[in-house]
Amino acid sequence: MAEEARPERLSDVDRQAFATATGVLAAVYIALSMGLDQPYWAALSVMMIANTDRDALVTKGILRVLSTLVGVSVGFIVAQWMEGLPIQQALLVGASAAIGTYGKQRSAYSYAWFYGGLTFMLVMLFSMVQPQDLYSFAHYRCYEIVIGVVCGMLASWALGPNAGELHARLKAQTVEVSPENALRQALIAGFGAIVIVIVWSQFTLPQLPQVLISSLIVVDTDPNATRHKGWQRIIGCGVGGVAGLLVIGLDATDQIWWATMLFVGIFSFARVHLSKTPNAYIGTQSAIAFIITLVDPGPPTSLFPPLDRLVGIIIGVSIMTALVWALNPPAKADMAAGNPA
Repeated sequence: MAEEARPERLSDVDRQAFATATGVLAAVYIALSMGLDQPYWAALSVMMIANTDRDALVTKGILRVLSTLVGVSVGFIVAQWMEGLPIQQALLVGASAAIGTYGKQRSAYSYAWFYGGLTFMLVMLFSMVQPQDLYSFAHYRCYEIVIGVVCGMLASWALGPNAGELHARLKAQTVEVSPENALRQALIAGFGAIVIVIVWSQFTLPQLPQVLISSLIVVDTDPNATRHKGWQRIIGCGVGGVAGLLVIGLDATDQIWWATMLFVGIFSFARVHLSKTPNAYIGTQSAIAFIITLVDPGPPTSLFPPLDRLVGIIIGVSIMTALVWALNPPAKADMAAGNPA
């Protein structure tokens, strides 16, 4: 008698995508139950540490929590000194963007440098736009990140690849970027951050923090990769944003529909994000755009806040990508990447 066919085992990507979607849903509901202002930060933290490699996931999670605590603490102190001094605040935003970008490219624990600088910058930006609520923002930001990281780790341990195994260690990265190239990209990131702040103040653009976060993530050690990542981010923003708006348009006020679509969307985009294909970053950005579109302090009741956040992403990526193109001419970009012109 022929042996019965066994069902195929789920791939590591499928298991981690399922764990990521579960972690996002858990993080959102915990953040909502605590009355946190921006529960989508908890969801984003789950998404951004997602990895089929348990060591890499745990490393990102620990570094994200530590860098958030340091960035919030230092940023809160400095922001109080700088209140009412917009020029100095803008310069500090540029400096933190540059330092975070340089550390991202030159440190074995790049995640800590980048998100430490990013968190400091967020606190500084908030002190510029809503100084009266600075303490609440700093306080809640820590809760949101910790909730997201814990939910992401627990979901991966319970449902991801090698579920139930307790082993995990900090995983240092190999530094392969020259100091000169890292410094060049850091200066572009810092200059771009200041330009975005100026443009925002002149034209009253929406969602300044989201504009800057989106723009800095696309800066890569290889300027050509930055160009490619910028386009992928814009495409992903469109895909994830449209998907989120469709869910809202159909009936986001229905809790079951909203939660189901949030889970299905994150699972689908996480599979692309976790894949090893050249276009995996489209999945990353699609998930980010989907989350910030669909997750408000509860299911969204209006299209305008999600649209504001989406516009912020597109503006930030477009400005930073244009600066990278202008300040890294193709010939120099090819040399930086190790390719002869």
